[in-house]
Amino acid sequence: MSAYLVVDLDIHDMASIEDYRTKALPLVAKAGGRLIAFDAEPLELEGWESTNMLIIELPNKQAIRDLFASPEYAPLAVQRQAAAKSRIIALEGA
Repeated sequence: MSAYLVVDLDIHDMASIEDYRTKALPLVAKAGGRLIAFDAEPLELEGWESTNMLIIELPNKQAIRDLFASPEYAPLAVQRQAAAKSRIIALEGA
């Protein structure tokens, strides 16, 4: 069953995040995932303020765990954390 990463970023270094994305998205693809939604100005409806959000679909939660634990992703996680405040959750697909 597919699983989804929901990522909410408060970016303070856009150049670093753009560089991060060029490196992280190929790793997502290698893990069987794909970017399905990205919005720099999400429509705020109730109780959630955000400036940059994205949703990534992966084959399952284990693929997400493996991606986040991979040695290839580790330096990118550090880069993302230095460039933005991140809130990330994983959800099972319906």
